[in-house]
Amino acid sequence: MSAGAPVLTEAAAAADASENIAGLGAGADVTGRSFDAARWVALASVGNVVLSFGVFLVLARLIGPAEFGMVAIAAVFIDILQIVARCGLPDAVVQRADCDEDFAATAFWVMLAAGGLCMAALVVLSGPIAWIFDLPELRPVLCALSACFVITAAGAIHEARLQRSFGFRKLALRALGANILGGAAALSLALAGYGVWSLVIQRLVAATATTLLTWAASRWIPARRVNVAAARAQIAFGSRVFCTYLLLVVSIRSQEVVAAYFLSATDVGYLRLAWRCIDLVSQVAVIPLTTVGLTTYARLQDRPAELATAFYGFTAASAFVAVPALFGMAAVAPTLIPFLFGDQWHEAAPVLRMLALLAPEFVATSMLWMIFTALGRNGTALRLAGAQFGLGALASVATAPFGLAALAIGHVARAYLFSPAIVIGAGRFVPVSNRHLARVLLPVTACATAMAGFVLVVQAPIHAALGDRLGLFAAVAIGVLAYAALAQTFMRDTVRSAVGFFMRR
Repeated sequence: MSAGAPVLTEAAAAADASENIAGLGAGADVTGRSFDAARWVALASVGNVVLSFGVFLVLARLIGPAEFGMVAIAAVFIDILQIVARCGLPDAVVQRADCDEDFAATAFWVMLAAGGLCMAALVVLSGPIAWIFDLPELRPVLCALSACFVITAAGAIHEARLQRSFGFRKLALRALGANILGGAAALSLALAGYGVWSLVIQRLVAATATTLLTWAASRWIPARRVNVAAARAQIAFGSRVFCTYLLLVVSIRSQEVVAAYFLSATDVGYLRLAWRCIDLVSQVAVIPLTTVGLTTYARLQDRPAELATAFYGFTAASAFVAVPALFGMAAVAPTLIPFLFGDQWHEAAPVLRMLALLAPEFVATSMLWMIFTALGRNGTALRLAGAQFGLGALASVATAPFGLAALAIGHVARAYLFSPAIVIGAGRFVPVSNRHLARVLLPVTACATAMAGFVLVVQAPIHAALGDRLGLFAAVAIGVLAYAALAQTFMRDTVRSAVGFFMRR
């Protein structure tokens, strides 16, 4: 994007005024505004789930697990370096109480330069990476995807400014538009027989559309200047933030790297598909609340008791939907996976079953990590993320030689062993505790476990009577009814609270 006038545009000034009035006003109902914002994120998530999962279903039948695995390996390096390219600067813009023009413009130019450096670094390293995994065809894929660094860097600060002013409606519409364009490009190329390149082009088109639509929504032109003092403050804040995010992403995505090294690209494809199914639920039940979590917690950073209340409310509402959805998905996985993606993907079913057990822990920790950033406690978050990464790496290397299912089990075990430490770390600054969090999660987890167990028992005779396809639909329906009955019987207060959170706006 070319730099324009050195003063704020009228749109940017209006956004800042809206932010000051609505976001920082005394006595503002920040939590209420957060759920209003989450409504738009949820609407975008539902739309994106329908679109992206529909595209994924078609692509999975046109492209084999090995090709998906290759792009998944490339995506690991893209996602890791993407965090380095961001440098924590968008979070610095969201978190800062008074974000003036110099601060925002400096963040834009610094991030754009970082994106260019990461692009050049990946192009140089693409050859050695392809050699390590013995996949020569991986090199051109990495080179092509490296353009994502510059493309996304050009719109990240615009997105952060929209988040500051609770502009989630614009962000939601942007996400839908980018998803439509990326999906259309991928389907066209896959049907034409371009295989792995259809997945590469999908990501490039989606990234480009996201940035262009963010520019259109923000209408902010960064000034042509860099404030050295602001750059130092941003790097000081962002270094710990991006290191924390980097370790969090690496601790998860390193599974795919380890699987590629010890197993095969096909196994990486199975692992990626299992995580894609987890993401399906996350897009609807978790991301809508975590997306506004940083903004909400930042506004409540001087009111720790209210922040803790918001955290428990977000966690309960998210778990009410996410935990039964993932447990139920695990129960029907052996039939669900071949039905949705084709028989060539049936080996992903046991992996999905293992990873779905993460549901309660995944919801809780997703809500927790933003607390550290909002409170400026990035050193604590960095130490916790480093310890989590170390344990995860050891678990992956120790379990991968025994197969993909063992790798998934090791990841789940590490998550549950370490998550209490994250709660304790957050509890140093906000009144949250493992005991209170367990009380929030236990009713939902118990009801979801009972529902999944019931489905496991009844689905065999149902499939024998109705066949696999009708039997799958019947098992899902029985699971929904069973969970609704259990929830209404044993956790009426949770039902009213969760439904109220999702429906009152």
